[in-house]
Amino acid sequence: MRTVQRSIHYRLGLLLIILLLCSSAAQFRARENLKIPRPAPMFVLPSWDGKVLKSVSLKGQVLVLDFFQSWCPDCQKTSPELEKIYRKYKDQGLTVVGISHDGEGTKAVEPFVKKYDLTYPVLLGDLSIAINYIGITREDSSFHIPYVVLIDREGMIVAQYEEGVSPEATNIPRLELRIKKLLEPASINVAPPSPKP
Repeated sequence: MRTVQRSIHYRLGLLLIILLLCSSAAQFRARENLKIPRPAPMFVLPSWDGKVLKSVSLKGQVLVLDFFQSWCPDCQKTSPELEKIYRKYKDQGLTVVGISHDGEGTKAVEPFVKKYDLTYPVLLGDLSIAINYIGITREDSSFHIPYVVLIDREGMIVAQYEEGVSPEATNIPRLELRIKKLLEPASINVAPPSPKP
């Protein structure tokens, strides 16, 4: 009897391990397909205050997309820091866009925006933007927040930082260094004058 029970427990444990590995492999494959750099997908999303933001209106800006939820302790720390960065660099072409994934929508986001005095656009995200930018799937829609995506002036996603995976997701001074590099003017390639014969 004990041998049969052990065999059943062993098989169930093995099956569970296989299922977990398959799920992780599927998520890895989905995210692996999102190479960097790659063109940023377009989006049209409502903001917490009833407006609509179209990504095409941000063309030529350096963008920081901050995927968050209002209940998240790390998001509560990073959002005010991102506001400081936004105010510091917005005149140089930086736009920060918060993308909330709170299930309660405006009801959860409005107090968050007001509490932290956020002046950058804060949008109500949906599953499609997370699929397009983060690489999750409908079957496995989990990701760690905050999740930060950097987009250069040419509209290319040049970096993605996930909490627990990349320090830049919560280490704002480190993230600021990455942002500053994107804000630097492009170097001009000028050929040296040709020598006279």
